Amino acid sequence: MIFFKGIWIIAKRETKDTFLSPLIYIIAALFIVIVGWLFFNYIISSNEWNQSSLTNSVIVPTFGIMNFLLMFLTPLVTMRSFAEEKKLHTIELLFMSDLSDVQIILGKLFSGMLTMSFLLLLTVIFPIVLAASGYSNWSVVISGYTGLLFSLACYVSAGLFASSLTENQIIAALLGFSLLMGQMLLIISANATQNYIVAQMLQYMSLAFHYEVFARGAVKNYNIVYYFSFIGFFLHLTWISLRSRRW
Repeated sequence: MIFFKGIWIIAKRETKDTFLSPLIYIIAALFIVIVGWLFFNYIISSNEWNQSSLTNSVIVPTFGIMNFLLMFLTPLVTMRSFAEEKKLHTIELLFMSDLSDVQIILGKLFSGMLTMSFLLLLTVIFPIVLAASGYSNWSVVISGYTGLLFSLACYVSAGLFASSLTENQIIAALLGFSLLMGQMLLIISANATQNYIVAQMLQYMSLAFHYEVFARGAVKNYNIVYYFSFIGFFLHLTWISLRSRRW
């Protein structure tokens, strides 16, 4: 119980600081305007209004755009996580507290998830608009949002690692972008290669591939295993980075 209380203390502090900054509201406005504009354009462009057509021509592309935007916006939120602590020398105060490195990292992960989930909450209006028109394929909608939450956890964990490497927030954001763009290159390389085995390996290593499965509502166990492995990998790297600073 004490362990989770420590995580909550960090998460509460981080989330409060984030929502006191105008940056999150600028990010949220940019996100909802772009997603909303594309969503209604997808509706206008849709030739049919049956369940299958709306799923393939509106829901799936909208979730794809949301995922793409979140990949770019998340590093802007996570960039301050450890970089600012280092710059202000408050990281030493954290190290001297009763909180473990694991509690600190998980607290910041939870805070990042809460913050970015706020953006997802704003988009719930779009499926509701379709529901008013008779759309009822909620399994795809739920699967899509679940995939976005998993993807967000991956983006936040990678962003935390990037932020733990520097005290400059801009550099932290750029490092986060670079890590996530590297993931995009994996799926591009998988589609470009002629070697089937290599293509399958690159595809499995790509976040985009696993999210697409969620967006279409065809989730397999290995997709979930991949997400947890990705999150665990970057959280472990963050832990190593913090441990090296302690010494």
